[in-house]
Amino acid sequence: MATRIPGIDVARYQGEPDWPAVRDAGYRFAYIKATEGIGHVSPTLDLQLAGARRAGMATGLYHFARPDTNAPLQEAADFAAQLARLDSGAPGNLPPCLDIETDGAELASWVREFIDALRGHTGRHEVTVYASASWFDGKLGTENWVDSGVFLWVAHYGRTPGQPGYLTEHVKLHQYASEGRVPGIAGHTDLNVSLVELSLLTGGMVPPAPPPPPPDGTYVVQPGDTLSGIGARLGVDWRTVADVNGIFDPDLIYVGQVLSIPR
Repeated sequence: MATRIPGIDVARYQGEPDWPAVRDAGYRFAYIKATEGIGHVSPTLDLQLAGARRAGMATGLYHFARPDTNAPLQEAADFAAQLARLDSGAPGNLPPCLDIETDGAELASWVREFIDALRGHTGRHEVTVYASASWFDGKLGTENWVDSGVFLWVAHYGRTPGQPGYLTEHVKLHQYASEGRVPGIAGHTDLNVSLVELSLLTGGMVPPAPPPPPPDGTYVVQPGDTLSGIGARLGVDWRTVADVNGIFDPDLIYVGQVLSIPR
């Protein structure tokens, strides 16, 4: 019998799912949106990833590409930074995924350069690329960048799960619905199946443990934060926060950074 392992993918629209309920409903893996373009990190990334890991699901992160406005090298670097921060790039995780659904010039070259750069940052050969069946078939020039380490994730709705209209030996995942209903998640959710055992995607490694919570007396930088805003919110002079954390330029803080907050 052909392998058909149910899974989902989520972004900020799904909020904070009840991951044990998702797991109990039979879903075994989740791709979670991490980044988009340059400088944008999903505000729900950390909570969604930690919750899915605690529930024992296989997890991976994806990057929403903006080839219409950006070059691939900086986008790959931004994505790789979040993969490293959350220990999500190495074997044990689903391969890092490039979501390519925005048009741009020379897409095949853009995708190839992104994959090469991401491999350089992570040291991992396996990369997943997500697109629609029609894009894989006619727009992305897969012959220019698909190799043994590239896994294709095909979006094609209204088809039998596991049978997208574009199907080659490199296709490992099929997104067959965009308005699915999943226990533990309010609203619609994308539904997927893996055509192979998850161990073939994760490298057969044990998934990473959930990251520990930050210690007391600290603050984790969130999207949109500024050092002055953090100081005002916590009642501490931002210059003191900068001094304690060795920050010489107040504009150079990043999402996920753990700051010590003096009292």
